Amino acid sequence: MSKLSKQDKIDIYNLWKNYQVGSGELSRRYDVNISVLNYLVALIDRHGFSILNKSYITYSAEFKEQAIRRVIVNHESLYSVALDLGLKSPGILFNWVRSYKENGYNVIIKPKGRPRHESQKQADQAGKSPLKARKPSLTPSELKTYYRERICKKIARLSQPKEQEPKAEEIAAAVTQLRRELKVSVTFILETINANPDLPHMSRSNYYYTINKKDKDAKNQPLMTLIRKI
Repeated sequence: MSKLSKQDKIDIYNLWKNYQVGSGELSRRYDVNISVLNYLVALIDRHGFSILNKSYITYSAEFKEQAIRRVIVNHESLYSVALDLGLKSPGILFNWVRSYKENGYNVIIKPKGRPRHESQKQADQAGKSPLKARKPSLTPSELKTYYRERICKKIARLSQPKEQEPKAEEIAAAVTQLRRELKVSVTFILETINANPDLPHMSRSNYYYTINKKDKDAKNQPLMTLIRKI
């Protein structure tokens, strides 16, 4: 919504609510995505026009953690949490959640203002800016629960449509991807999958057999191509 002035937002809301101007027409008139318009109207409905008075806001680490936990732990929708908190867009909360996962389930706080000369020098030597990381807000138990949910959802997608059983290669590839994303062991992933009767199962030995077989096939592919050409 950065393209829109405060008056633009008020006009859009009034045209939508009071004059029944459609979202398509407003989207063309103001050159704004329809999803942005939907969120804007919902935001004003929830908080009133006073929400538009807020300029740039610096959110505390505690505020971010609470918002992130509502999405990850309480399974509230990202859209509804952003709307309830009065964020300018759901993308703000999406970026918080993404950064939280990328930084090992930590909230990273960037220091305010220009860094001191010595601090900047040390940062340049290390190749990183000085950032302060908070301790993970999720307990080990909560993290494991979240990991299991992610694993089950990803493997369940392989079985869509339900009448098609996923191939071993597909399951093994998904397990490898989950291992890289979540930084957990193959054993943990396979145990989670095999404990769910609704998911296709795979043993540890079958996983490594499938992965090794795939690697061998990939290595032999150039040779087979050369043979065909001859």
